[in-house]
Amino acid sequence: MKRILPYIFSALLLLQALAAAAQSPKKDSLPEIKISVPAGVRVGLDLTRFAVRAFQPYRTDVTVNLDARYNDRLFIASDLSYNNTSHSDSNYTYKGSGMSITIGANYNLLQKQIPKENFMIYGGMRYGLALFSYEIPEYTIYNDYWGDTKGSYPKTSKMAHWVELTVGIKVEVLKNFYLGWSLHERILINSKLSKQDFPPLVIPGFGKGYKGSAFDMQYSVSYLFPMWKVKQAVKL
Repeated sequence: MKRILPYIFSALLLLQALAAAAQSPKKDSLPEIKISVPAGVRVGLDLTRFAVRAFQPYRTDVTVNLDARYNDRLFIASDLSYNNTSHSDSNYTYKGSGMSITIGANYNLLQKQIPKENFMIYGGMRYGLALFSYEIPEYTIYNDYWGDTKGSYPKTSKMAHWVELTVGIKVEVLKNFYLGWSLHERILINSKLSKQDFPPLVIPGFGKGYKGSAFDMQYSVSYLFPMWKVKQAVKL
């Protein structure tokens, strides 16, 4: 975790620099006005979850991204995730499934220069909660001296919760259609879950269940459903 957090903060500083560079020095001295612009709920799909299955075929993950514009720069944000894991090898068989939700906010670091400019560079924080169950129907501990030991771990239900830091970019490529990427650092609050004798292989929405922190990247496509208007400050 100590090695990952500097990358998050470095990325945040980079995005802040990009946001500052995007502002025109000549326009900074000009007055601002506030105009009404369309806002609403943006619904997206994380495409990287399908790429995960190519490298870890025993996992099925789906993540839906949601955000809603609250004011000029603040967005209420949430992710809804589902996971199903079924793994089997010569050492053990594992089955697990569950869902998760994160809720928090994203703050747009980019000051708008023109009306209805739909491009954002943001940083944010969220709280995550996962409810899931898993079991190990059979495992084998191999020992040439004492002989092999076989056993099982019964189906059990668990809850995991964590805090999450994120930085990212969203760009409108077509009217109301957006592409975006983001970096996520998740820190497990109930870290004892990852240290027990039979930790979960995967925590939905979090990542590897046998680690106290997880680093992740998302690449999403989303659509904005305009439902209301907010006041946006722009340079004249």
